Amino acid sequence: MLLRALMFVVGIAGALAPRKLIDLSGRMLLAGYENPEALEPAEWYITAVRAKFALVAVAALIAPFLPTPSKDEGAGAEDGPVVDVIESDADE
Repeated sequence: MLLRALMFVVGIAGALAPRKLIDLSGRMLLAGYENPEALEPAEWYITAVRAKFALVAVAALIAPFLPTPSKDEGAGAEDGPVVDVIESDADE
């Protein structure tokens, strides 16, 4: 519940102020470079960041309403990897 609330807040903040988020992440990621503040993001990139964070906020809102598997569903199944055997007629 707390993680969903955090993701909703981060999603809204990123959707409303994508330039601030890009500037902050650019300063952190490009700390060793000489002039990272001179870099300007393209408009399509700002739009993509805004859309991504809007989707994060929407996902945080609808996540509680999505069905989740119960713990009893896989009670009879063996634990471990599932391997499908494909038989081929090429050996004949």
